[in-house]
Amino acid sequence: MKRELHLLIASTLLRIDHRTFPRYTFVHTMRSQLKLLKSEPKAYGGDLLKKRKGRMGPRPLDTKNSMHLVLRSSHAKGGWSFRTGENPKKVDRVLKKFSVKYAVRVLSVANVGNHLHLHIKLGNRFGYKPFIRAVTAAIAMAITGMSRWKKLKIKFWDLRPYTRVVVGREAWQHLTKYIRLNQLEGMGYARDVAKIVMRGPIMMSLSDAPGSG
Repeated sequence: MKRELHLLIASTLLRIDHRTFPRYTFVHTMRSQLKLLKSEPKAYGGDLLKKRKGRMGPRPLDTKNSMHLVLRSSHAKGGWSFRTGENPKKVDRVLKKFSVKYAVRVLSVANVGNHLHLHIKLGNRFGYKPFIRAVTAAIAMAITGMSRWKKLKIKFWDLRPYTRVVVGREAWQHLTKYIRLNQLEGMGYARDVAKIVMRGPIMMSLSDAPGSG
C-alpha cells in the first residue's frame, strides 16, 4: 500500500512545475503551525508554556470531544528521526500498545520526522496522564536505545506535550485535513504541493498510509 500511495502521489505531481514550489523544510512548517496552534482555544502545552498566560490553569481534558496532541523533539533527526528505518513501526507499536491499555482511541497520526500529530479520544479523564507518560517514555527508549540502565544525558522531548480540545464538526474536519497535510509533509513534500495533492483523488488512499490510524 505504501508503494501504491507513492505512485499515486508521483502521478499527481508530474503535472506540477516543482520549480514554483519550495522544498519542504521543518522551519517553514514549524512557524506556520505554531501560528495556527497558538490561536486555538482550550489549548495547553508546547510553546504556549513560554508565556505566563499559557501556564495558567490546568490542562483542559475532554471525554466528550476529541483532542489534538503534538509531541515534538528537536533531537529526532538523522538516526533518531521518527521516520528513519524501522522507527515508524516502533512508534506505531508504542501507540497501539498504550492506547489499548489506557483506553485512548488514536483516530489518526501524522509522523513528520521530528514531531508527531495525533488525533485522540479519551475513554476517561484519568487515562491521559498515564498514557502520555508511557508513550513519551517508550518512544524515547525505542528511538534512542536508552533503558533503565542506560540513561540518556539529554532531554529528548521539547517542552511539555501540546494538546487542544476539538469542539464541533468544523474543528474536527479542520484537524482531519491538517493531519492529512502533515502526513504528506512527512513524506517530504512541500506544503504548497501537499495542498494541491489533497484536492485530488489521491486523498482517498491516505487513510491506508502508514501511521495514519
